[in-house]
Amino acid sequence: MTDAAVKHESDIDVDTIGRIPRPLSLFIIALAIAASLIAVFWISQQLSITGELRRSADRMSLYRSTLVSALEEHQHLPFILSWDPLVIDAALGADPSQLNARLDSFADEASIDAIYLMDRSGLTIAASNWDEPRTFVGNNYGFRPYFKQALSGQRGTFFAIGATTQEPGFFIAEPIHGPSGNIIGVIALKVDLTSLTRAWREGGETLLAVDQRGIVILASNPDWTYKTLLPLTAQARAEIEAERQFGSEPLTPLDFSGENEFRARVDGLRYIQTVRDVGHLGWKLHYLAPLNRVNAQAWLWVVVAAALLLMVSVGMLLARSRRIRSALFASQAERRGLQVINRKLADEIEERKAAERRLEKAQKELQQVSKLAALGQLSASVTHELGQPIAAMRNYLAAADLPGNTINGDARELVTHLNGITARMEHITRQLRFFAHREAENLVTFDLRDAVQSAITMMRADLDVRSIDLSVTTPQHPVQVHGDAFRIEQVLVNLIRNATDAVAQVSQPRISIDLGQDGDEAYIRVLDNGDGLSADAQTMAAEPFFSTKPSGSGMGLGLAISAAILKDHDGKIGFSNNADRGACFVMTLPLASLSQ
Repeated sequence: MTDAAVKHESDIDVDTIGRIPRPLSLFIIALAIAASLIAVFWISQQLSITGELRRSADRMSLYRSTLVSALEEHQHLPFILSWDPLVIDAALGADPSQLNARLDSFADEASIDAIYLMDRSGLTIAASNWDEPRTFVGNNYGFRPYFKQALSGQRGTFFAIGATTQEPGFFIAEPIHGPSGNIIGVIALKVDLTSLTRAWREGGETLLAVDQRGIVILASNPDWTYKTLLPLTAQARAEIEAERQFGSEPLTPLDFSGENEFRARVDGLRYIQTVRDVGHLGWKLHYLAPLNRVNAQAWLWVVVAAALLLMVSVGMLLARSRRIRSALFASQAERRGLQVINRKLADEIEERKAAERRLEKAQKELQQVSKLAALGQLSASVTHELGQPIAAMRNYLAAADLPGNTINGDARELVTHLNGITARMEHITRQLRFFAHREAENLVTFDLRDAVQSAITMMRADLDVRSIDLSVTTPQHPVQVHGDAFRIEQVLVNLIRNATDAVAQVSQPRISIDLGQDGDEAYIRVLDNGDGLSADAQTMAAEPFFSTKPSGSGMGLGLAISAAILKDHDGKIGFSNNADRGACFVMTLPLASLSQ
């Protein structure tokens, strides 16, 4: 472009502006700048809010899963302890000294505040903190809702400030059933959740969890704890006082107001909030992101836009008195500013993309861990379920290969080949080392006599090979139960196999199976004349992965799976030593007329 052309273009700009009165032109320019800055602020604020909501949703997923994991991590422990013979004996009146030490060990291993046993009145008779100054032993917690829920036969859960320790915790309770099936006590534990709030606070996050009454029970800000988001009714305060849930806390209202679904104001500060339900407890978790952070980002864009507009305005004003060189200098300065901004934007975009890639990688790794966990559960089931039929197959093949049988030629070669395949299958299944629980299915009404006969047929070859004397006593009339016949047969096979292993070293091995009914229940007793159960086996025989067999000979899943199967059928399993010699395993099931 020639100097003449540039001069002509500049003259046109000057003439155009010059036709507008100076005060009016300045007003129009100022108005346009103000409108532009307002538009920039609004657009950048909305974009920042959208980005903050997306980030808050991601962070909420993390913190919610962490809270749910903390609440559910020890849900199974009270149920397992409710079947512990020491717990049952103590609930029936036995000396709790040994149980105190056992509960103390469990609490230390599981990092739990306390585990304690209460009788039907709520009086604590054994506890893991039995030797501490603020022990639970001797205190009555019959007023707590978790105790009442457990006493009614359900799992009890409750968050409260400890009546004895004055420290908050999450309580989980399970009923303890006596030998006749009646509830004889309650086993409970207390979990400390303050580590979660400490992690929130140290991470610079703002979170609060509220219960179904709108009371803040966990918060990153300690001053918010035990405040209410909603006014409490007189009935709610009476219930809280009766349950002694929050001790002497006044439960005053928190300066909180929800402007809409995604906005809230707390103590005069505005936040972007994300709210999610927590499990089945009726709790809600609030994740709060300060709105001033969003506004700061929006103002940053306004400053950038204002700088750009200012440079443009200065360039337009200077164009009236300067020639093309001044205009070129202004243009170059503007271009340099834009390049700097573009580089900053490119850096920010690259950082965001890198963060998104890291998040995607973490999500994929989490999915892989979940798949591996599911595969582990499936592997445990395959290990145990295939182990018994493979062992039976191997015994049949061994019986067919005994000297004196009429199998010769190709048939004997086939037997040898199948023996090799069976050994390989056994080797493969021994590699699997996980445990999984299956739900009951294919429920029908069937005769327990048929199940006993099917289990004996499955184990017949093994019994014959070991020369075990088997006696079976069944009634003349049907013993009808309702459930999955195959899984009940599986329990019987487990019990017979345990008895077979128990008499392996006995000179005259004997196994007795007795089927009958007592009142509303059917029972099957499996007795052997082996060495009987050790003290450890009598207390831990039904626990997963407990085994008295040599390493590599068993996984300790048989009785654990059997107990789980019977529980699905509203039944149970018991075991003890015979008066003379050997062990007795008893499985009981409700009769069909009561189980349907």
